[in-house]
Amino acid sequence: MLPCGAFPAGPRSRGLYHQERLAQTRLRTAFGGARLKASAAGWVRRYARALLDVTLQKYDPERVRNDLRDAAATLEGHPELMRSLSQPGVPVERKRRLISALWGERVAEPVIRLMTLLVERGRIAQLPEIAESYSALWNARRHVATAEVISVGPLEAGQMASVQKALEKATGLGVEMRPRVDPAILGGLLVRVGGRSYDGTVRARLKALRERLAGTGTA
Repeated sequence: MLPCGAFPAGPRSRGLYHQERLAQTRLRTAFGGARLKASAAGWVRRYARALLDVTLQKYDPERVRNDLRDAAATLEGHPELMRSLSQPGVPVERKRRLISALWGERVAEPVIRLMTLLVERGRIAQLPEIAESYSALWNARRHVATAEVISVGPLEAGQMASVQKALEKATGLGVEMRPRVDPAILGGLLVRVGGRSYDGTVRARLKALRERLAGTGTA
């Protein structure tokens, strides 16, 4: 668990003191002794929320997000490591030492504490989901939308900037671009943002053309 003593005492306003106490209470509730009865998505969001609350008190939220993503990517890219940290038969202390050896000097302190807690509770496999939930909460706090931009090949910087500008104008929000390459779309762009999709791909146009030629599409 992240102990209350993780935040050193010092001069502060009464309002800030109460904010810190509230964040610590949330942390104990989400990370602590109360057994979570919500669905997997519910407890993942609670862990992410508690992590963000604590991070905002003392740490850099952007660094924590990047560290979470890097740690999650490492686990997903190394199945044997994931199994070692997930298997009930591996002693918890050994898992703690492994986390400390691999990430202790590389990632922000709250991320290490979160990962340690997850191996103690047998939930380390959900780290990628927590990372995504944390990122979504952090973006929502900043009024930023995440846009997945899928193209047949890597986009140039100028193209990315143009798409980002158009999306920000359309949504009225800041937009964080997440490009992905998929040769199957044949050409054009597929953009997903805010639960909506904008399909300007060659694949979509060919599908529409086939439907029209078959007499099943709109004229």
